[in-house]
Amino acid sequence: MAAQPRMVAPVTRRIAPSAAGKAPLKVNIYQAMQATNTTLLPLFPYLEEGAIVPCGAIFCGGPGRSFGHFFHTNPLNEVVLILGAQGGNVEAGDVHVLAKTHGVRPDIKDPTDPTSFLIACITQREEPAAPEYGREAITFRCKQCSAVLLRCEYAAEAVPPFAERGGDAERYTTFATIVGTLEATETFNADEARRTCRQCGTVSSPFPMRGWSAYVQQTRTANAARRALGVAARDALGAGS
Repeated sequence: MAAQPRMVAPVTRRIAPSAAGKAPLKVNIYQAMQATNTTLLPLFPYLEEGAIVPCGAIFCGGPGRSFGHFFHTNPLNEVVLILGAQGGNVEAGDVHVLAKTHGVRPDIKDPTDPTSFLIACITQREEPAAPEYGREAITFRCKQCSAVLLRCEYAAEAVPPFAERGGDAERYTTFATIVGTLEATETFNADEARRTCRQCGTVSSPFPMRGWSAYVQQTRTANAARRALGVAARDALGAGS
């Protein structure tokens, strides 16, 4: 006799309701990266402790283009999902879990090739229980012998929950990793002595900024504009009372 199929009880899965002040959101990552001003972009405004933070990353080749290479130290796990790539050793659908200290450089063999590109989603969870949570570092190494040229540590504390921001506060916060990377890069680029290897004498070129400064400045501008509108509204209401 043929074996009778084993009956399995259905599994009921329920998604818990969203936390107060955190409305469910969705983003088309391709459209988001089409309009972004930076190579790394948080896709949602939720960056506080416990939040799952997906970021879009975009790179494309072109004449005279270079991407540079640095190392990022992060106590949190970063999971990379490749959502489209050409001209490198990764393919759409590849998934990677990055080491706590990992190199940051797109897997594109020839940065000057205008047909090469990469779009990925890099996700981390802001888990305060992780050892060394809130401390990250950027390290630049000599391109010739890999000696450390500069290591910059920075605070990456979680921002207040979105619902608690408002009024005259910085409602639209910058992603701490982008700010820390920008400040480290500015320090590295400003001083040729820092870019000169004490071990082999090689002078590294300034690191390309990749839009980080535009992201930080435009975040500040967005906050300033929002505050200005609030002041104008209060003045108008006061004049009419």
